[in-house]
Formats: sequence, structure tokens, C-alpha cells
Amino acid sequence: METAFLRGRDHQLIGRLELEGVGPAAVALSRGGAPKTYSHTDPNEDCVAFALGDGGQLVVAADGHHGDLGSEAAVEAILEDFAGAWTAPTGPVSGHVQWRMQGVEALMRANRAILDIAGRNGLPPAPTTFVLALLRREEDLLLHLSIGDSHLFAVDDDQALELGGRDTSLRFTPFLGYEEANPELIGKFGRIGVRGLSSLRAIVLATDGLSEPGIGVPDPSRAVFGAVSRSVQDAPPDRRAVETCRSVVEVAMRAHRKQKAGDNMGCSVVWIDR
Repeated sequence: METAFLRGRDHQLIGRLELEGVGPAAVALSRGGAPKTYSHTDPNEDCVAFALGDGGQLVVAADGHHGDLGSEAAVEAILEDFAGAWTAPTGPVSGHVQWRMQGVEALMRANRAILDIAGRNGLPPAPTTFVLALLRREEDLLLHLSIGDSHLFAVDDDQALELGGRDTSLRFTPFLGYEEANPELIGKFGRIGVRGLSSLRAIVLATDGLSEPGIGVPDPSRAVFGAVSRSVQDAPPDRRAVETCRSVVEVAMRAHRKQKAGDNMGCSVVWIDR
């Protein structure tokens, strides 16, 4: 299994973009295109990662609040406890119902990791928004998980369909990192889905540095679709995940500079060969 993990605490220069890619997957992370204008704990509280195995591709993005420990712990828990089995040639379960149960279990594990790291450091928990996508192409399976206002787009030839993001029916933003969390609440406030991969070109995850009002772009779906379309036109197949990832973060940073208000920006991409 090949992995990449970019942690916000390691990347704190405004305007700089860190990028890693292997084959169909890429991750990019930046502190942002301009200084934050809101109260915050750490300079960069986002994390992004991917894991590639013989049976699947996994991408994750997390946006910490009140500290970078939460997002880092959540992503680390997924890489350590789930990535190996989920990307192996034979998956741990089969069928949509069982994969959805795996998704709930993963979110519960990430939630506990945030609480545990806070306890070990004698700090209040750092709540985290979180998005994850697992692709198992031989099974025509996409598992997608979302808590909070980070984004998860399924991109085809016509649009970037939002499968994550803010639930407009709620008056608050859900987070991971609460003692009260249980499978029922995770299922209620998270967005957990299983679907096929047919017609999809790419999966793109992005933290809310892409979309925050007065900071990011006005139409995140359009921005992501544009990045994917440019990669199709301009990049060879083995560079499309990397170029899409770069483009999404650069679009966000340009918006930050234009509005003189920044936010951390993370992006994870899996490109789907046809």
C-alpha cells in the first residue's frame, strides 16, 4: 500500500502549495492565499491523505477547529485502522449495507481518535469536519463519508455533484470530536453513501477554504468541474489527478488574495480511468 499524508502543522507558509501524487491519486495542502482574518488556534488546521492498494483507492480530507491535533488524529486513525483492509484485493465486506456500516465504524473511530489525542495532551477536543472517499473499481463501488462543511464531489462529463458539504437543513455545522457521538447520531448528522462509479471521471475532496463566504469562490462545484475539465484537456492521463489537485487549491488561493482573507485549503483527488 502506498500512502501520502500532508499535515497542516508541517505547512505554514502563506501562499505556498504542497503537492504529492502517485498514479491516480494526489493530495495538496496550503495554509492559504492570504492571512486568516478570524480567530484561530493554529496556522494550518487541515490535513489530507491518500492510500493506494491493489484493490482500492482511499482519499481523505479533514478541517480542524481550535487546533490541528483533531484533524491529524482523525486522518491518522483511518490510515492505520482501515486503509489496509479497504484497499486490499479482497475487501473486508461486500454489499452496500455492509459498506455503509464500515463507514459508520470509521467515523466513530475517527471521532474517538480526536478525543483521545486531546486527553493525552490535556487539551479540549479540536472538533473536525471530515470527508472520505473509497473507490473499489472491480466492485464498481464508491463509499463516501462526510461530516460538516468540507466538500466531496463526484465529477462526470457534465458536472461536479456535491456528495458532502454543508447540510442546509441544519442550523449548525456537525463535527467529529464529541463524547456524545454514537452510531445513531453519526448516521443522522453525517452524509454516508454507497454508489457505483459508472460515468464518473474523478472524485475531488476539498476543505472549506474553497467555499467559505468572503474567503473562497462563490460556486465551488463550478470551480471543481473547471479544474477537472482543464486537466482532461491539458494534462496526460498520468498527471490528471495531480493537476486537478493543484488547480483546485490555486483557484481557492486566488480567491483568498482577491478578498484579502485566507483560510487553510486542502484537496484530495482520485482520477478514474475509463
